[in-house]
Amino acid sequence: MRAAASAFALVLLGSLATLRAADRWKIQYLYDQPGSNFEIRDIACPSAQRCVAAGVITDKNDRQRGAVVVTSDGGRHWSQYEVREQPVSLFFLDETTGWMVTDHGLWSAVEGGRSWNKVEIRKGILQAHFLDANHGYIAGTPSLLDETLDGGKTWTKVPQASSASIGAGLVIDARAVSYDSITFEGPHGIIVGEIDPAAPKAAKGSVAAERQPPGRHVIILETSDGGKKWSTGSIALEAGLGRLRISKHGFTLALVVYSDAHSPLASAVFQTSSWELKSRLIFGERDRAVTDVALLDDGGAVVVAVEPPGNAPQVPIPGKLKILESRNLKLWQEMDVDYRAVAQVAVVAVADARHIWVATDTGSILGLVEGE
Repeated sequence: MRAAASAFALVLLGSLATLRAADRWKIQYLYDQPGSNFEIRDIACPSAQRCVAAGVITDKNDRQRGAVVVTSDGGRHWSQYEVREQPVSLFFLDETTGWMVTDHGLWSAVEGGRSWNKVEIRKGILQAHFLDANHGYIAGTPSLLDETLDGGKTWTKVPQASSASIGAGLVIDARAVSYDSITFEGPHGIIVGEIDPAAPKAAKGSVAAERQPPGRHVIILETSDGGKKWSTGSIALEAGLGRLRISKHGFTLALVVYSDAHSPLASAVFQTSSWELKSRLIFGERDRAVTDVALLDDGGAVVVAVEPPGNAPQVPIPGKLKILESRNLKLWQEMDVDYRAVAQVAVVAVADARHIWVATDTGSILGLVEGE
């Protein structure tokens, strides 16, 4: 009886895998204006019906303008709107409450992203993250990490942003820190900043200089109570952090990007806890440059990668888009992707396990559709 039950379970799991494998990624939106390119920089999908993507359109004379595209019917139709500044990143709480970071400040969404109101005039913002409509953070450079409790009317600096940049034996100009990643899962939040290895250092021969570790460092702020208290630390990491995703299952995924042209990998994804950013490699392939990763509610993940032309992992021209999924973060299944999809950088947004979108810097947005 037990053997029969096990056989049934294997058949069932095999059937589920086959059904998922039959799903495919189809281009739902494609910018195809002659003589110009739409570099989509971010996409947010707060529901199965609503997605907003934002980026910069560059024409043949190198003139640039900001643009967003919006769908309210699950990707069947997309509408394009011009924005006055150049988008950098997006964050949405729900279908109607969202923010857009631009090269000159922060905007709040009107009509689900069809238009925008200016919230903050400031250069250097890279990311915004809100816990509710009033409580949020902006992060960027130089050493920018501010908090608002009134929806952006006023901002105060997170004090740990300055102390963290010189903690743990680091003696370095705080202005060299770039806070470029904010992620929360409930009250658990992590903010990451990177220190430029060429940043000003303490005087040679001083005690401070002797305590300063060489190489590249990452500053980490972590909270377990929604930002009331922050713990800080730093680690040496000879690479950049491209993305952090906190799972409700108690772990974090970290996308590590290697800039060294001699590195055998362009990037890799690690499963981590606390500040041990290299605890377990879960994905890394020489011929796949990972540009984003997203978590699924069941503990699985989706990896978005580019297959660079040639043999080198870092090639500055678009390559084939590759999307892989894992249910256990050990075995990865490559999914069927529209053959026209190419990119240098692609980003992913998850509404739920059945509604996922990927946007590329070549002006395409792909949606996950059930196989026919």
